[in-house]
Amino acid sequence: MLKVDENTLTEMERQHPGLVKTIMQFENTELPACPNCESANTAEVQVGIIGRTLYLASATTKAKLVPNVVNKLGKYFCNACHQFFDPLILIRDTT
Repeated sequence: MLKVDENTLTEMERQHPGLVKTIMQFENTELPACPNCESANTAEVQVGIIGRTLYLASATTKAKLVPNVVNKLGKYFCNACHQFFDPLILIRDTT
């Protein structure tokens, strides 16, 4: 779900050309439900904190931003129960 208004999207696009297209690709992607709580409110995990990814994660609930990590947390993140997971494996958040 989008978390920002059209004016914010316009400003993001001005600073990072092509970002709105990327945001809309995330918005239109069907993601798996959480294997822990079965919520469909899930996000794809994006690694690395740079301006473009900060904007992406702030604009849509379908992107979860994490800093560079040695061990992979999981491909997806549940916005409801805050657990990282792969499609068939739940990975408990230890924070």
